[in-house]
Amino acid sequence: MTYGGMYDVVVIGGGPAGLSGALWLARYGRKVRVFDREEPRNADTWAVHGYPGRQDIPPAEFRKLVRLQAVDAGAEYEPACVLRVSGEKDNFEVELDDGRVFGARRLLLATGLRDIIPEIPGLPDFYGKSIWHCPDCDGPSVKDCKVGVIGWGRQIAAFCMYMLTWTDRLTILTHGHPPDLEEKARAALARWNIPVREDVIDRLEGRDGQVECAVFHDGASEDFDALFFHVASGPGASFPADLGCQADEEGSLEIDKDHETTVPGVYAAGDITPGSRLAIRAASEGVRAAIGLHKSLIGDDRRIG
Repeated sequence: MTYGGMYDVVVIGGGPAGLSGALWLARYGRKVRVFDREEPRNADTWAVHGYPGRQDIPPAEFRKLVRLQAVDAGAEYEPACVLRVSGEKDNFEVELDDGRVFGARRLLLATGLRDIIPEIPGLPDFYGKSIWHCPDCDGPSVKDCKVGVIGWGRQIAAFCMYMLTWTDRLTILTHGHPPDLEEKARAALARWNIPVREDVIDRLEGRDGQVECAVFHDGASEDFDALFFHVASGPGASFPADLGCQADEEGSLEIDKDHETTVPGVYAAGDITPGSRLAIRAASEGVRAAIGLHKSLIGDDRRIG
């Protein structure tokens, strides 16, 4: 093993949360290093929407801009895969898959989530262009359109109620799975005339990134202008669990007002914390975590009371 040095903060994850946190930590004069495996959740999405000052900027371009800003402020960035994290407050160790080890007084986990994408032939051809998973990000793109919603879990009806913000032309597609719908959920779907189609989807068809129809196993088909899916998602990395960070039943980490997890010295921001899954919210939380981290590193000789 090779020792790479000691840092005030090591940030794991180079998305909006991690990079924004690194930027502000660098502004505070903290020695900070970011490790990112560069496999972002929104890699297939054509744009980051609703970010003030940036009109539908491609995700890769957005990350590049924030990364350059963080590096210009003094942060260090490296595309690398973190293998394991161990230790305790003021003495953490971050080991990379090439055997190098870095020390850190604090950690900022910004490892995001991983979505379970339905294994349906044709879906990858349209994902990020006319098939999406986030209604907040892409709901405005389907105003008054006919939309299929792939999913079968208990939350699928609530997902559709949320989608009514933009369109009432909705159909649930369970892809052969029996839907887990309580009576109240079924009543809501009936009230809004949202059908539930349980047929197995054989394939999705369209052209040039635009989905046009779902073809079912029995040969029938139905036209759609767009599709969303809502199946499941999970933590983007096992580091929080390995360190002992407490999480809720959905995998979101418990944090305090300063974004510190239940493990002293370990902070978190972005999609792995409770709340909406938006780039702007992740960036904001990265900054809030950076402020909390900076304050925690201020020496006792500068504290009053």
